[in-house]
Amino acid sequence: MTSFRLQRLSEQIQEEISTLLIRGLKDPRIGFVTITGVDVSPDLSRAWVYFCTPGNEEQREQSRSGLQSAAGFIRKTLGKRLHIKQIPAFEFRYDTSLDRGDKIERLLSEVREKEGWDDPARVRGSAEDVARALSDSGSCLVTSHTNPDGDAIGSMLAMGHLLDLLGRQAVLYNPDEVPSNYAHLPGAEKIQKLPGEGPYDTTIVLDCSELNRVGPLPSADNLGKIIGIDHHLTTKPLGSVYYLDPGASSIGEMIDRILEHLPIELDLTLANCIYCSILSDTGSFRYSNTSPEALRTAAKMVARGVSPWDMARQVYESQPRERLLMLANALPTLSLDSTGRYASILVTREMFESTGASADMIDGFINYPRRIEGVEIAIQFREMDGGGYKVSFRSRGIADVAAIAKQFGGGGHANAAGCTLSGKFEEVRAKIYQAVEATLNG
Repeated sequence: MTSFRLQRLSEQIQEEISTLLIRGLKDPRIGFVTITGVDVSPDLSRAWVYFCTPGNEEQREQSRSGLQSAAGFIRKTLGKRLHIKQIPAFEFRYDTSLDRGDKIERLLSEVREKEGWDDPARVRGSAEDVARALSDSGSCLVTSHTNPDGDAIGSMLAMGHLLDLLGRQAVLYNPDEVPSNYAHLPGAEKIQKLPGEGPYDTTIVLDCSELNRVGPLPSADNLGKIIGIDHHLTTKPLGSVYYLDPGASSIGEMIDRILEHLPIELDLTLANCIYCSILSDTGSFRYSNTSPEALRTAAKMVARGVSPWDMARQVYESQPRERLLMLANALPTLSLDSTGRYASILVTREMFESTGASADMIDGFINYPRRIEGVEIAIQFREMDGGGYKVSFRSRGIADVAAIAKQFGGGGHANAAGCTLSGKFEEVRAKIYQAVEATLNG
């Protein structure tokens, strides 16, 4: 093999092993390791893989032993990725040329920047990691954020059915009511308002990266291993096993990817739940997260038997009377700023009491201010039972509303986010308007 091809193969091997390390090889001995170089023998029979890691000589030897133990798995994985006939046998060696701490720190800093470790938009973990963890699980608790939307409900039900097909015991939990327009989904009646005490072997958290956004949970000792599956912008994934992809349209899309690594066939129950998840979070395929992958996944569900018309009718065209009465009360609060760049709507506790509507029935109200021509940011204020206001934001794409929500301890996507503030309405509104104006003017 020519020296150029050997060099290219060495670079490919270094890149692939570095990717595996970022995703997380499971041996606890490996620690924080950076691959610094690879030398491949001309006959491709052997490869010397050089690494560096902080710590003393004993810790370095532990890392080397862990890497060497994983050599077989790494070779098998690289064989699938690189599509070459012969993968060399790996021998891991500590890179003594980087012993000085300043060089190590400089190299690690360069790697962090190159790999985008601090970029909240990057993918962390993988569908394969989650599939492996689910296969190893026993009893499972499946949950999502409070005030669940179509993505939360659809993905919870898809995950619950997936676990059933794997032969695992699963408890589906959310403290809030299933919104009426998602109650038709198969298995919706299985979602409990209490999680039970457990103990659970595994807790699966969908569509959020913070446990404080989930309802009351069993004690930490009874949660077992935590698996986080999310597509929000965050720099810190949830759980010891996770799959975080901010580029995914929905959790349903991500669950379909997980299915590819499990001995399960896509059935109509899974297809309906996954399709509903994608339909809901893309706003009927109208929002900016309607990617080619989202459309391909939705088409796959339709090919399996999902009826787009039946789903749309159930989700969007079967509204309870109380919802329309609630909308009639909320629309008169519509407020547009003097520049026409942002607008808001208010939902109060008194409106709920007078109409008999439930919290899930206001889903979509924020779209009314968003539809006004010229409005870049739509805001919805919802008065909470315990005081304070839940504030939701929607953006047409120019402004990052997740950054606004983050100022007040919230979060979300660039085009859809939220937060909660305490205080009187006039005070809360003034703070939010000020932050929105600063963002638009900036």
